[in-house]
Amino acid sequence: MPLLPTLTAPTILSEEIIYDSPWLRVRRVDTQFASGLVRPFSLKEEPDVAVCLPVTPDGRFVLVEEYRHGPRRALFELPAGVVDPGEDPLAAAAREALEETGYQGAIRHLGSTWISAYSGARKHIFLMEDAQRVGEPQPEPHELMRVVVATREEFEEVVRSGELSDLDAALLCLRRLQDGAQERTRTSTELPAST
Repeated sequence: MPLLPTLTAPTILSEEIIYDSPWLRVRRVDTQFASGLVRPFSLKEEPDVAVCLPVTPDGRFVLVEEYRHGPRRALFELPAGVVDPGEDPLAAAAREALEETGYQGAIRHLGSTWISAYSGARKHIFLMEDAQRVGEPQPEPHELMRVVVATREEFEEVVRSGELSDLDAALLCLRRLQDGAQERTRTSTELPAST
């Protein structure tokens, strides 16, 4: 039986937009809890994003190193971007992987998660297998980035280092790859001997 949330939501007393830009809107929401406590929350309104980890046929991981203004330094990331209005998240993942890395391949949706507890946006996580380089990266003019192709050991070290912004997506992709490898091993060892 799945575990489902059962808590009753607090009452919303008022809402107002306190910041608005083309990329982000922040809404102040005043809420009242059952205890009578009234508290304001600042909630982000932002679009969904699609994140995709390309893996080449020889098992190399394709990521990007990109300068990020929040920490004021470069971080490793999985290719990712906004899901445009009306766009299928899988199409967004394929588009972003191609634009940021120049790779295409077979894409599979692994799951979706909330971007944060203070946003209604979702992060859609994809794994691209048999990724092939088909062109040059085409980053946006405001993106300072480079493509990094890493071995599994190098990628796992990046994950452990804390220098990867898409940790949830990376761990889900690694788990799926591990499960797939175990399944292939189990299937090959369970084949009946030929007579």
